[in-house]
Amino acid sequence: MINIVRRLKGRRVPDAVKTVLTSSDRVFEYLKVAEDHFLVVTMQALMDVESAQVKSRFGWDEVSHARWDSEAGTLRIVFHQGDDLVLTPVEAPKHNFMDIIREALSEAQVFITPLELPSGQRVSAQILRDDNRNLRLYPPISSFENPDDQQYLRSVVREWEQKLGIVLDLED
Repeated sequence: MINIVRRLKGRRVPDAVKTVLTSSDRVFEYLKVAEDHFLVVTMQALMDVESAQVKSRFGWDEVSHARWDSEAGTLRIVFHQGDDLVLTPVEAPKHNFMDIIREALSEAQVFITPLELPSGQRVSAQILRDDNRNLRLYPPISSFENPDDQQYLRSVVREWEQKLGIVLDLED
């Protein structure tokens, strides 16, 4: 992370991006999508900025992964919930753009483990850190219809909280 910050010091951020930044936003990288349209990678979030306004802001805990398709020239941002964001930027992202996104996602993911639920369903349970440093479980317990699965997940969460000395936000 220190090397990334050193490389980006002194890097000129477009005026259209500067106008939407708050004092707590640290820009690591940006990608020009179109004239006056940028995808901005900050320490706390991924922002879709168009015409000097934040069109969308996604905390790193909301993003599952990002994929660049060089043949199609598209960048796909995949979320844990909801539709993907697919952009066709005017130029390919620099190599470090994707590295920085991967690092930000890694920082948001505190813990991941595969579980087999009582119903037989297999799931990758994750503890994610939001931009307020709160921890939450993904997928949320309420996303499972089977009451035995929900109860099992609650017991697993209690065990993690005791062993790891953490508190998880179980609100969906």
